[in-house]
Amino acid sequence: MQLTCQYYCRFFSGEETRMLKGDVNTFIGDFGLFQLRIFLAVFVMGTLSMDSIHIVFIGADMSHWCLVPELADLPYDVQKNVAIPTESDELGDGSVEYSSCEMYSFNYSVYNRSEFYRWNRSLMVNNETSVIQCTHWTYDQSQFLSTIVSQVQ
Repeated sequence: MQLTCQYYCRFFSGEETRMLKGDVNTFIGDFGLFQLRIFLAVFVMGTLSMDSIHIVFIGADMSHWCLVPELADLPYDVQKNVAIPTESDELGDGSVEYSSCEMYSFNYSVYNRSEFYRWNRSLMVNNETSVIQCTHWTYDQSQFLSTIVSQVQ
C-alpha cells in the first residue's frame, strides 16, 4: 500500500513529471496470468452472448399478408386495401389492422390495373364476399429484408 501511494503521490503532486515504464507498471500492475484469465473469460462470454443479441434483428416479426399474384407489383397499401380483409379494431385508436392469414376470393385478372388504385372497398366487399386461407405470403420489407419469420413460413 505504501509503495502505491508513494508513486501516486509523486506522480500527481507535480514533484516529478517523468515516470519510467517500470514505475507505471508498478502503479497499475503488470499484465499477468490473472489479467489473461479475465480477458479470456470476457472474450469467451462476449462471443457466446452474440447469439442472444443478434436474434433481435434476425428474429424480428415482419408484418405479412396473403400473396395475390395478380397484385404483386402494386404498392403494399394498395394490395392490402384490395385483397386483404380487416380484423376488428381492438385498440380503438382508429388504425386498421389487416388479416395475415386470409384474403378475398376475387378474380383479380378481370380488373384493369388502374381500378385497383381507385378501389372502393365498401362497394366491392360485403358480408357475402368469400374469404380463403393463404398459401403464400407477402412480407413488408420496409424495415427488414429477410428474417427467420419470412424464411420459415
